Amino acid sequence: MMKISVALALVALSAAPALAQDQSEIVRGKVLTTEGDCVACHTAPGGTPFAGGLPFKTPMGTIYSPNITPDKDTGIGTWTDAEFLRALHQGIGKNGEHLYPAFPYTSFAAISDGDVAAIKAYLFSLKPVHQQNTPNEMVFPYNIRSLMIGWNLLNFHPETIDPVTERGKYVADALEHCAECHSPRGLTMGVESGKYLAGATVDGWTAYNITSDPDHGIGTWSVDDIKTYLKTGNLPGKAQAAGPMGEVIVNSTSHMPDADLTALAEYLKTVHGQADGAAGRSAMGGPVGSGEALTGYRATQGKGASEGEVLFTAACSTCHGTGGAGEGSGVLPSLYHNSVTGADTPNNLALAVLNGVKRGTAFNDASMPAFRDEFSDEQVAAVTDYVRKTFGNAANPITVQQVSDLRNDVTPPAAISVLMRWAEIAAGIVAVLVVLAIVILVLRRRRV
Repeated sequence: MMKISVALALVALSAAPALAQDQSEIVRGKVLTTEGDCVACHTAPGGTPFAGGLPFKTPMGTIYSPNITPDKDTGIGTWTDAEFLRALHQGIGKNGEHLYPAFPYTSFAAISDGDVAAIKAYLFSLKPVHQQNTPNEMVFPYNIRSLMIGWNLLNFHPETIDPVTERGKYVADALEHCAECHSPRGLTMGVESGKYLAGATVDGWTAYNITSDPDHGIGTWSVDDIKTYLKTGNLPGKAQAAGPMGEVIVNSTSHMPDADLTALAEYLKTVHGQADGAAGRSAMGGPVGSGEALTGYRATQGKGASEGEVLFTAACSTCHGTGGAGEGSGVLPSLYHNSVTGADTPNNLALAVLNGVKRGTAFNDASMPAFRDEFSDEQVAAVTDYVRKTFGNAANPITVQQVSDLRNDVTPPAAISVLMRWAEIAAGIVAVLVVLAIVILVLRRRRV
């Protein structure tokens, strides 16, 4: 009996280091998964985290994110380490199918093998959720996944980034995949490397230029400024986060280890400047009544108050003040010296009016009510233009049709036409490349 007890004790002691190592891997995987913001894309509105079902609308159809909990029937519970690594590094699913680049494998390919293993360990530690995946709704020929072979030839050029010596770039490009939103896309819908982080439009929202350009990007922001913004979503006198960027901060960057946050901020300060977007968007405007302030509708259109001013006074001035100063901490932000009102596009301001702002972190909370049920499209356009003309950048006034498109998450017809034309050209190129690849493969086999 004593021998059995001793044997069991030895087994328990020998297993302890392995269990501790496994737990350490899971903890590290949680940090990496959070930095990758996996939960944002793999969680439907009101759904269970990581259970999938979030729709991604594109001109080529709708893609739904899959369940990545360890459920063996509907999730990734039967995936091997090699299959999981292949998905992140090559964009190929468990059964050999090509994944659509709505899943940013083009960025995740740079994540080290060890970090991929840690991410998988964390995901497999979660409670399995039995939830069937929603089939994608792609139009022909984009529902033919093999076309991705050609797309990958044109757009997928994996790079190796050292996760230690190039930590800032590794966090930015591999884990946080900043370029997927902040870089424009070209003819074949791939990221334009020559416009790296120069700004783009995603789901109606403008993802601003975050290069080191001092006029068009964030070159005037200090490392501490960048860290504060990414930690809290609030940088008084410069910017406040809302929409998708607000979600990134809530789900990801506000939880980032300080060392990684510092590395990321220092790296962004080194990114080659691009002169895209409004110059000096964070410095535009001033309080109404100051010598340098834009004077708004009253000065340009007579003494009577415009509809936009009436709406602003009734719905906005209580928090932001009639002079647009907000309050000092930035929780109720100033409307001047604000990157949203100073931008050359009205989208983000109009979307904030429509959808409100709900951004809660461990450091602060920001809340603004949504006015989509209160205001008509005409009223949203009026108050958006009033705020921009009075406190920020009057360029490119918003139209009622633009507001309607933003409200209904509709890609404007002109943009669809351009995207579809590009996509059709891309599909043709891809088809030719696939045929050529098959011909070359056949010829090689015959030679053998």
